[in-house]
Amino acid sequence: MLSYFTSNFSNTVLNKKCLGLSSLVRNFHGDHAKDFLPDKIELPDVSNVIAVSSCKGGVGKSTVATNLAVSLGQLNLRVGLLDLDIYGPSIPTLLGTTEKGIGVSEEKKFLPIEKHGILSISIGNMIEQSKGLIWRGPLVSGAVKQLLTDTYWGKLDYLVLDLPPGTGDTQITLAQSLKIDASLIVTTPQRLALADVIRGVEMFKTVEVPVAGIVENMSWFQCPNCNTKHNFMGGDAQSVKDLAAKIGVNRLAQLPYVPEIAVSSDRGVPVSSHLENQFAKPYFQLANNVIEAVSQIKQK
Repeated sequence: MLSYFTSNFSNTVLNKKCLGLSSLVRNFHGDHAKDFLPDKIELPDVSNVIAVSSCKGGVGKSTVATNLAVSLGQLNLRVGLLDLDIYGPSIPTLLGTTEKGIGVSEEKKFLPIEKHGILSISIGNMIEQSKGLIWRGPLVSGAVKQLLTDTYWGKLDYLVLDLPPGTGDTQITLAQSLKIDASLIVTTPQRLALADVIRGVEMFKTVEVPVAGIVENMSWFQCPNCNTKHNFMGGDAQSVKDLAAKIGVNRLAQLPYVPEIAVSSDRGVPVSSHLENQFAKPYFQLANNVIEAVSQIKQK
């Protein structure tokens, strides 16, 4: 599968135009960058495209993206989850699909895996779990483009994109190539993480992708013995609220740290896949807030 994947996109996306634009956006910032962005493609059968991003690793972005997608699916919406974290694909583990491979249709389109009520695709389903990818930026950008254009999703209400952390080539290539309806930025209350949120917001503004809001993850840990909330990540809830107000975006959710979520994730069973799970409630609240935020963005 990987040999087909790499050989197939090398002749279609790794061209001078792709490399030139990547370099161009890196060299222009603010309003000047907008003059050099190409027209964005649209996925005609996808009603809403949402990018889940984080500007720093280790904040639980993929767990949030997965549970958001599954929560939307539990609301009787048709949902796809695309893992674009090429170097560290987590979606197969989070969904319990590590043993499943990606099929290819007669039309040479990738066929997503269906589990937990959603469709998903990840390069992690195309390579051995023990092997890493030693790819430079242009190759990664090409892979991202092919996953976007050569996957058969059918009709979707929402396509959730799990981006790699940071503001590098993948994010720029994605924003250049695809019309994204809204982006979410996942962070923890830690001041070190919050400092990078501003960079992420500015990056999305530069490439004209609306920011629906901030998702505050691991906001607190509630002791099961004394029922006291402990802020173990540093910073505080007010810091995130103040930052959101400062940069003009909403805080869409505060998600607590719950050990059961980590255990469930390692087992490949998202907590949001069970409506009766008490730990799923914050994710369903997030899903409803995202639906409302995307609707408001589209009405502007």
